[in-house]
Amino acid sequence: MSSPIGDKWRAALGVFWVLCTPLMSHGADFFYMDHDAFTGRYTGPVGALVMSGDIEPGDYDRLLKRLADDPQRFLSQDKLILASSAGDAAEAMKIGEFLKTLHTEISVSPLTGRCVDACFFIYVAADQRSADAPGLIGFHAVPSPDAAGAGNFLRENEVPADLLEQVLRPRRSDVYWLSDSDEAALGPRSPAFTRYLVAHCHWNDDIERAVRSAKRPLADMRDMSACRSRLTRSDAAAALAAAAKALNARSAAQP
Repeated sequence: MSSPIGDKWRAALGVFWVLCTPLMSHGADFFYMDHDAFTGRYTGPVGALVMSGDIEPGDYDRLLKRLADDPQRFLSQDKLILASSAGDAAEAMKIGEFLKTLHTEISVSPLTGRCVDACFFIYVAADQRSADAPGLIGFHAVPSPDAAGAGNFLRENEVPADLLEQVLRPRRSDVYWLSDSDEAALGPRSPAFTRYLVAHCHWNDDIERAVRSAKRPLADMRDMSACRSRLTRSDAAAALAAAAKALNARSAAQP
């Protein structure tokens, strides 16, 4: 017997895939969540950008072109929802490094889909990240020829040693799904981003935790949060403009 809540979620997923399916052809697709998932009604240009489908070579350029077409729309939220279950790991690493320069928040949601294999590299490289439920992020073991590059990438992004070991284990057929403890070890922010906030905004994790647990007033985070917003927006705008300029130069140089 189905429950009203279960039926509601199934209906929402049905609407989501009806909206997305026409876009799914080759490589990853990029679209904004501008429809209500439960009603299918257009809500306007207020939703986050979604990246879905298999990640293929060339998707970095396609993503950059999409962002450069309307930079303010993306930068107003600076958020990307991932929903990809396969693809090219090298291209995903390239995308992950780019999004890190924008300080983009990476999110994975049960409504849009899981993040598996190549997608995992974008998630772990993110300055800011979150998953809305357990069992949404996973990977198969990295093939031996790619293990060195993957290992270097994960070490550079300071992925915890236990999780790194799981990624580089010998090939297996099953998916390793990140556990709650894996997610906690990764954290909602990368170590590098935390250091950046400490250096430039005097960020204090203890104050943040106290505010989030209602042990201190929200005003205690006001200056830190304002500094974070100001710097990340400035960084993101500059990084996106520089990347778009480089892409234009490459395109112009092609015969």
